[in-house]
Amino acid sequence: MSASIRHARPSLWDIAVAVTFASAGIAKLVPAKSEEALFKSWGWTRRDMQTIGSAELLGAALLTTRATKKAGAALLSATSICILTTELRHKNDALVTPRAGLLAAAISGFFGR
Repeated sequence: MSASIRHARPSLWDIAVAVTFASAGIAKLVPAKSEEALFKSWGWTRRDMQTIGSAELLGAALLTTRATKKAGAALLSATSICILTTELRHKNDALVTPRAGLLAAAISGFFGR
């Protein structure tokens, strides 16, 4: 395998982050009952939830190519900040740590290749 092909492929970390966000996005698009109940408790509409889910799914896809990795990282970071601030505002303390981890994972897309 040539070096240029090897460098163009996403890292295992990028794939793991993308799969995690894609799963979260799909849960919002389907929607999973738990996601729907959470967003409703925040006063958000189903359309709001699906917008976030679409952004997570798109961001995950963008994260998997070198040319679009930073755009994916930016989109995933923005959605994570949006959700994290909402969780903090609504005192969803059990959700804050996992979302902060997702935010850190999204930010990691700005580093490396």
